[in-house]
Amino acid sequence: MQQHMPLHRTIVVVDVAGFMNPARTMAHQQAVHDGMYDVLRRAFAEVGVDLDAACTVEDRGDGALILVPPEIPKSLLTDQFPSRLVAELRRYNAVHATEAMFQLRVGLHAGEVRQNSRGAVSPAINLAFRILDASAAKLALRRTAALLALIASDFFYHEVIEQDPAAEPDTYHRIPVQVKETSTEAWLRVSEGVGVPAPAPDVDVFIPEQAGPADPEVLGILPARELDQLRGWLSGIAVRGTATLIRRAAGPGVPPPPGDADAWQVFQHLMDFNAGSDGLPPAFVFLELLSGQLTDSLAAWLRAWLTDRVGHLRLKPALQALRARSFPVDLDARLHLLIVVEHDAIDPARCQLSFWRQDDPDEWPPQRGNTRELRLADLPDAVDHLIVDAERAWSGHGGNAALEFVLPRALLHLPVHRWYKERSSGDPRMLCLAYPVVVRSLERMRTTHWHRVWHERWRILMNDPEAAQVLFVDAADLRERHRLDAILNSPQWSAMVLTKPPLPRPVRGSEADELTAALRAGLPALIWHPKLPADALREIVSWLAEADGMRDLSARAQAARLAALRADPTPFDADLALDLVVLWDNPERRVVLDQL
Repeated sequence: MQQHMPLHRTIVVVDVAGFMNPARTMAHQQAVHDGMYDVLRRAFAEVGVDLDAACTVEDRGDGALILVPPEIPKSLLTDQFPSRLVAELRRYNAVHATEAMFQLRVGLHAGEVRQNSRGAVSPAINLAFRILDASAAKLALRRTAALLALIASDFFYHEVIEQDPAAEPDTYHRIPVQVKETSTEAWLRVSEGVGVPAPAPDVDVFIPEQAGPADPEVLGILPARELDQLRGWLSGIAVRGTATLIRRAAGPGVPPPPGDADAWQVFQHLMDFNAGSDGLPPAFVFLELLSGQLTDSLAAWLRAWLTDRVGHLRLKPALQALRARSFPVDLDARLHLLIVVEHDAIDPARCQLSFWRQDDPDEWPPQRGNTRELRLADLPDAVDHLIVDAERAWSGHGGNAALEFVLPRALLHLPVHRWYKERSSGDPRMLCLAYPVVVRSLERMRTTHWHRVWHERWRILMNDPEAAQVLFVDAADLRERHRLDAILNSPQWSAMVLTKPPLPRPVRGSEADELTAALRAGLPALIWHPKLPADALREIVSWLAEADGMRDLSARAQAARLAALRADPTPFDADLALDLVVLWDNPERRVVLDQL
């Protein structure tokens, strides 16, 4: 079998919504299948592309894979193609029976594709089909009855759509994608106007490991009288920790409700999603979790109602199991946004940005967010967007939040705590004003054979933070190759103050590399100043570590920075705090970096 070199292609994946709807006979399915290709051919032709001659097309039964050659501008598929596709769908549906009408989901991505005589293979193709299966996109079509849902990968949106005003980037919104092993984000645009009537209950429901959009049987389990009763109980009740409750009730792939939803609106939102493996609808699980936030009388009524209702559904054992294993949501706990920056392997001016956003304080690690490539110069803006998005998701949380930047040693010089949020507002706010901000080591996160001693040092520190000792490295300790390693071998050391900022690359030769030595010894905390030696930091470090300050060095560092900005009297030179770098590395908040 002949092998071909991979080529960069624009990837268009297509799926007919509800193709397996039981209301469709085989004749209807044939009409839909033929109609899909007629619609695609005409829409491509209207933007100047001969689908059959110019593109590679693989039939998928209820959809298609289309590989567009690189010489065809991607902008044709974003500014003109969507409207042409909607127009052709309208023409087709206008002359066909209800059972033969259809809606389309279309995914857009681009990447390297290898083709041979049996077809095409590519991680980029796999991702395109994953975003096509996003439950949020399926739910959007189901709710609106629109004709077309256009789903762009995060890469395609930022590199193509966002760069072209004619593509109307403002008409897209971000959606979560949690399909099989893929956890990312995509961008959704739904065509305006009403599309097709549903011919009958649509059983083409996507149900991943977590809940998916629900069918009408689930929506119909409650009579109107009981819905009215619930509406009276729940309307106007503010929900604390909405993102956490939805995640526990329905899983990580379920999008949040729009706006500042009250308890009734969240309940309605979750009624659109199917039950998990235990049979309990996510909306019912939400009510059980919500009861912990309500007054005693209302909580008792709600729990009694749930017990009665699940009894009718023969789900009492599942509800009892839920109540036995449920634990309260700590709405005052700290949430974390972990941001990972990795250098591009080829271009030193570019990097890869990924993140893990914790929506449930009792869950770690959370799902990985989308990964994107960008210029280093654009990193502060990209981080700002991540933080603002996180704050939207955390809007119902009552506790605080922290930012952790996992950086390679060559980027540890970045003053991330002095970056800004809401940069486009005209009144940006320095990150250290709003959050504890620390850096972490990318090299240690990757080097698993360093992790045992890292855990050991962390355990010693957390068991008795007041006994923690800080090593101020002396230049003489670095001249002998193994002297610093021998000093750090003592378990009394939990933190170390470096003589100078870490160099971009490890020191080679007879002199010890203090950063590598500290990371390899498992020290959770490292401190340095970009301009001053270790001895100049003794007063501020002593203040940071006093009492049990080493239990939460990130919060202590934020307090020092705030004191400096307020010009408060301090027992140390407050000006040092604004440039002080704190590496605070908790091994219990590790993530798997290479799992895409």
